[in-house]
Amino acid sequence: MIYWDNNATTPLAPEVLEAMLPFLQTSFYNPSAAYGPAKVVRKALDVAREQVAALFAVYPDEIIFTSGGTEATNAALAAYNNVLTLTTEHPATLRTVKGEACPVLANGVVDLPEWKSAIPGHDAVSFAWANHETGVIQPVRSMCAAAAECGARVHVDVVQAAGKVPVKLHDYAIDYASASAHKIHGPKGVGCLYVRRGIEFKPYLSGGAQEDYRRAGTENVAGIVGFGKAAELALTAAEQYAELNALLNRFTSQLRATGIDIEVNGASARRLPHVLNMRVPGCSAQSISLLLEPAGLLCSTGSACTSAEPEPSHVLRAMGLPDKLIRESLRISISRYTTADEVDEAARLFVQAVQKVRSVQSAVTGPVMVYR
Repeated sequence: MIYWDNNATTPLAPEVLEAMLPFLQTSFYNPSAAYGPAKVVRKALDVAREQVAALFAVYPDEIIFTSGGTEATNAALAAYNNVLTLTTEHPATLRTVKGEACPVLANGVVDLPEWKSAIPGHDAVSFAWANHETGVIQPVRSMCAAAAECGARVHVDVVQAAGKVPVKLHDYAIDYASASAHKIHGPKGVGCLYVRRGIEFKPYLSGGAQEDYRRAGTENVAGIVGFGKAAELALTAAEQYAELNALLNRFTSQLRATGIDIEVNGASARRLPHVLNMRVPGCSAQSISLLLEPAGLLCSTGSACTSAEPEPSHVLRAMGLPDKLIRESLRISISRYTTADEVDEAARLFVQAVQKVRSVQSAVTGPVMVYR
C-alpha cells in the first residue's frame, strides 16, 4: 500500500517507537512521584521538552505538552473574546474563536490589506502557518507584525508546517503556537502549545501541578517521549523535505505525459514542499479515490478532520472555487520516506484510475458521481 495522506497523519518512525517502548513497559512510573525510578521518568520528560523546543528554536520552559494541536489551539484562544482569523482555517480554530474571518485571495494567501484593516478591535489573531488542505504558506512575518502593531496577541497554528519548513518562533512576533506529534512521524494524542516568555496564560485544564501548573493531568509520558524523538528526527531531516517537491513534480510530469491535464489549487502561492492539492478536470475526486484505494494508493479528497461532512471543502470554497471544481479536488501529501520508485508506481495507478473513470463517462451520461 502506498500511503500518500501524510497531512492527515504520518506513520510512526521506527526510532520513535523504540524510544517510547520503555515508558510503556518497564519505566511506567508517574513522573510526579518522589522515588528514584519516577525521577528517571521525569528526566525523560525534560529531555523531550528540550527536543521539541529545539525544533522551534525556543526555550524549553515555553513548551506546554497537550493532547494535540486541537487542545493547544483551544487553550491558546480560550482567554480572548474577539479573535481575527482566516476563512481557510482548521476547524480547531474556526469553531473556537469569536470574531471575524478575513478573506483570502484565489491562491489561498491572505488578502493582506484586508487583514491589516480588520485587526483593530480584535484582542488576538489566529492563523495557520501553512494550510492543512492546500499547503499554502501565509506571509507569516507581515501578518504577525501587523497584529503586534495593533496590540493584538498572535497565535499561529504550525501543525502542518512544523518539521517541513523552518519554524523559528522567536524570529516572529508570535505569542502562542500549536503543534502536533503525529504530523511529524510521532504518536497520536500528544502535541504542544508554545507560550512566549512573559505572556499571560490561564490554564485550560485545572487540577494538579503538572506542566508547571499550566496543564493539569498526569503526563502522557510515552507519547511525550515519542514527540521529543520525532522532533529531533524532524530537525535533522529538514533538508529532505526541501527535496520532496521534486518528487511531486516527477509525479505530475508523468500524468501530463500520458495526456492527463491537472490543475493545482493554490498554484501561484508558496506551498509546503510535500503537499499537492490538485484536480483532474471532468473527473470527481471520489470516483478516482475509490479506484485508487483497492489498487493500493491512499490519498485524500480533503481534510481528515472534515471528511465525514458532506459539504464541499470550506478551504477551497474560500479560495473561490465552485462546488464542481471542489468535488474534483484531491489532496496528495507525501513524506520523507517517499521514494522515486513509489512515485512512479503511484503515477501508474493514478493514470489507470483516471482512464477507467473516463472510459465510463460520455457527453450523454456526464461525469461519474459518487453519492453517500
